[in-house]
Amino acid sequence: MKKTLKITLGFLCGVSILISVFYASKENPRVYLSDRINVAYVNEDINHKNFENVINLLNKADFNIDDKVKRGLSYVKGLYVVSDSSFISDKKACVGIVDFGYIYPFITLKVETYFNKSNDFYVLKDEYSRKYLNGEKIYLKIEKGNFLIGKREKDIERILKNEKYFNQNLLKILDREKGKNLGMLILNLGKNPLGGFDELVLTGEVNKKEQVTLTANIGGKNDIIKSFNGIAQDGLSGERTIEKNKLYLRSTRDAELRSFFFFLNYFFRNSFIEGVSSNVYINNPKDDSKISTLSSDKLIDVNIDAKQFISGYIDLKIKNEVIGSAELKGIAEENRLQISTILNEETALNLLKTTK
Repeated sequence: MKKTLKITLGFLCGVSILISVFYASKENPRVYLSDRINVAYVNEDINHKNFENVINLLNKADFNIDDKVKRGLSYVKGLYVVSDSSFISDKKACVGIVDFGYIYPFITLKVETYFNKSNDFYVLKDEYSRKYLNGEKIYLKIEKGNFLIGKREKDIERILKNEKYFNQNLLKILDREKGKNLGMLILNLGKNPLGGFDELVLTGEVNKKEQVTLTANIGGKNDIIKSFNGIAQDGLSGERTIEKNKLYLRSTRDAELRSFFFFLNYFFRNSFIEGVSSNVYINNPKDDSKISTLSSDKLIDVNIDAKQFISGYIDLKIKNEVIGSAELKGIAEENRLQISTILNEETALNLLKTTK
């Protein structure tokens, strides 16, 4: 009896030591988001229950996400795609990082089912490369519990050689925007602010009603953002009627507002969605006499927040065909602007089906 107990205790101690060795070496993948990273996509919400909203919307758009894929996604704790390429570089390289959390030792056992070992790397087997990637090579390296994937070995090695420490600015953004089930795309402007802007973060979320909200967070301490200070006292907020397919803006400085448009155009000039009308109203009064001359189908009643500097309901067009409408809403916070595009389920589905 004592011998059996000793064997059992010895086995349990051995397993505990083995597990401790595995988990002690597990590194938080956020360490790869250093100052050397210029662009990063982060989604730390894939295995959360509200990611089911994304899958439901995709399935309604006939993307056919089956149970096998959903089961696989449930093992993914976080997905990171990082690039240290310059913003103006034509040849951009990126590396994907998959975090399986503390089940990564079990995932490691399955790697050679799909990859061949090649020195310090794994290479995707030809049968899967031809089936899913037109024969393109994909490399994998497992580093401290994280799975790094790229098209070239040197891209992965370069990301690994980057200084590994937590970038406090990026950590602040990740914590602030957590819970967005479409993740976030971060442009790291902290080192080299563009026109006084030091933050540009795009986030997306699908709620239980399959309504999609896409938000641009723009930060900085400059005159453009300051131009929206004081709008709460301009008397243009509250309930009012506005014209559809027009963009209503509120500002205390028109010159800075024109500079802001230039900044937005720099990043979004390649957008394939047409529909933001060139007709922009700045500080349009509530008693606009033109409103009374328009038919009701061209008007909409809104409630504008005291700090809301952008309002609008616009038609979205692809190849001159209207696929739905979207609400545009911009809120001015201290040193940060939050601009959201809100799509109802029908518009989101039409957009997905068009881009499929």
